[in-house]
Amino acid sequence: MIKAKDSTWLLLICLLIGQLYVPSLGSPIEGDQTDYQEDDYDYGDLDDGADDSSKGDVPATLDITMPPPYFEENDLRIEAKPGEDVVLNCDARNFQLSNAVMWYKNKTIIANGQNAIGHRVECMANNSILLRDASAEDSDDYYCEILPQMVRQHTTLRVGARLSILCDDRDVTDRSQTFRQGDHHKLECRTYLPGENTIKWSFNGLRLESSPEDIKNGVVILDNIDEENAGVYQCLGDDGSRDPPHGMVTVDVQYSPKVSTHRHHVNTEEGHTAELYCNYRANPIGRSYFIKDGKTLQLSEKYSLKDSAHNGHNRTTLIIREVGKADLGEYLCQVENAIGSNEVKVHVSYNPETPQFEDMKVEGTKVTMHWLVRSRQPLSEAILDYQLTGSYTWSTVSVLQTHRHNHTEGIWKITHQLDLPRRGLWHARVKAKNTHGWSNFSPDHDFQIEDDDESIVAPDMDLPPEQIMQAGIGITRGGAASAIRQLPLMTLGCGVLLASLLLRLRH
Repeated sequence: MIKAKDSTWLLLICLLIGQLYVPSLGSPIEGDQTDYQEDDYDYGDLDDGADDSSKGDVPATLDITMPPPYFEENDLRIEAKPGEDVVLNCDARNFQLSNAVMWYKNKTIIANGQNAIGHRVECMANNSILLRDASAEDSDDYYCEILPQMVRQHTTLRVGARLSILCDDRDVTDRSQTFRQGDHHKLECRTYLPGENTIKWSFNGLRLESSPEDIKNGVVILDNIDEENAGVYQCLGDDGSRDPPHGMVTVDVQYSPKVSTHRHHVNTEEGHTAELYCNYRANPIGRSYFIKDGKTLQLSEKYSLKDSAHNGHNRTTLIIREVGKADLGEYLCQVENAIGSNEVKVHVSYNPETPQFEDMKVEGTKVTMHWLVRSRQPLSEAILDYQLTGSYTWSTVSVLQTHRHNHTEGIWKITHQLDLPRRGLWHARVKAKNTHGWSNFSPDHDFQIEDDDESIVAPDMDLPPEQIMQAGIGITRGGAASAIRQLPLMTLGCGVLLASLLLRLRH
């Protein structure tokens, strides 16, 4: 048992030991202390030749921050044909093991890491995906996303349709093309189908026929292109299915003006107003004007122009007031655009205008024909020529009966009836005369007199058709007499004899 005296000594010893221990510990050096002696001992270069293994014994904590993954290109575009296998890349830089990849088609997940969703999608080791047997329905926006940084790379995939139309090797399916007059182009229809199919072309809804070789290759050649080549070309890949692939291309053609008129000769009267017109089509639109004696007519009290639309054409009308002899003659209606120019001639005179065929009525071999003639002056005479196909000459009849058409001033109607001797293809033309002179002959009007079982003709006779017509057989209203008067005396008897023979054969 320790006594109190002993405990006092023990306490003093502990205090003494504590005093000795405190000076032995390091303490900070005050700035004003000058009795510090520097350590002059050379320890050598501790870093030189130091063995890394010796440092391994010293524990340390390294704080290393890696840069995030990124893509050198954020937006890609891929063109593919139907049936092809397509690789969609996801080539990220700084990709770490801690990163994950997600693939989307638009907003739908199609792959998660190495796990694909769908039987046509395969995941690749470099995070890309393989899309097998691509179709037009696969065309969309795809993107891969790197997690957790959510870095994306977009790929726009366009898969051509099962059918494509190419113009000069450029895809123009369901587009419009503008060609120029005189150009040469090739339209080609290609199909991307697993089985056999037949290419069928149509133009403006009608089946387009080409050479067998062109049809086999699906090619349409447009050579020396003009206005009539403008329209919609459609291609069908007939594979026997209910929904065969098809496509179209709309072709627009720029061409020089097409100028025309129905009245190449315009009748007028002194002191009256004359109207000349021309119709035209042009693409791009054209500018029209009239020329007389080499000079372009300017707008004035004498001349005025009127533009209008008529049956799908543009029409320009020149109005000439108070016509005099100086206004008679030839006028040019000229139209020009960026492609070229064209013109039509119109002749102004006091003579009747060229007769125009109106209609006709056929009863067996009897034919009644009607023509219309424009003339401000009264008609005094008209001549009708007719001819059977194969004949060398025309038969002529003077037509004296003319009257105003529906009481219309300036328009006359010529009516004449013929009893033709033979059936077949006939041609007829008319010209008229007024107080100033004759008109030009009208264009030939062709008409057919059909054969029937009751009519008996003599096709084996050696008499040429023109001789029959010269005999004046069946010509009514003085036609026979006028025709017979044109024959020589020796021919007259033969003509009458032949007429009697043919009449007996007919009865």
